[in-house]
Amino acid sequence: MTPEFSRPVRVDRIPASGIVREIAAAEDERRALASRFAIVSIESLSARVALRRAGGGDVAVSGRFSARVVQECVVTLDPVASEIEEEVALLFRPVAQEALDEKTVVISAHEDFEPFAGESLDIGEVVAVELALCLDPFPRSPEADAAAADREGGEPLPDAGDSPFRALAARTENG
Repeated sequence: MTPEFSRPVRVDRIPASGIVREIAAAEDERRALASRFAIVSIESLSARVALRRAGGGDVAVSGRFSARVVQECVVTLDPVASEIEEEVALLFRPVAQEALDEKTVVISAHEDFEPFAGESLDIGEVVAVELALCLDPFPRSPEADAAAADREGGEPLPDAGDSPFRALAARTENG
């Protein structure tokens, strides 16, 4: 399956001096990525990515990407816009396709690389994955604290005596 934001670069065509690619996601690609990441929208996504051979078939990928995203506040469900600017530095190592087909790829703790199979590296997917890792897992709107306080203040906490755990404790030999 081809990723939503696919920009493959053939590894055998990377010169010894390396290459630089400027990439940007089109509207349909951003919409598909937003759906994949379960966020409201991705307003923009672009990157400048450098690739160079690192010996032994390894490929060093470095660069910078920027994105404007809109997520849903975890308290109010209001849209929360944010800008992301991140540096990327990864090492990719070729592995047999069969290794990637396994459910688990084991990489020893002293090695720091990403496995890839085939003739190409998809730098669009690299940027998409890095963007997903940078998303705020709990986005909050400026009104979130006030909404949470209103919600907490409006409903009294249940009486500890009514707790089902207290009732269970009373029925056990130790309770």
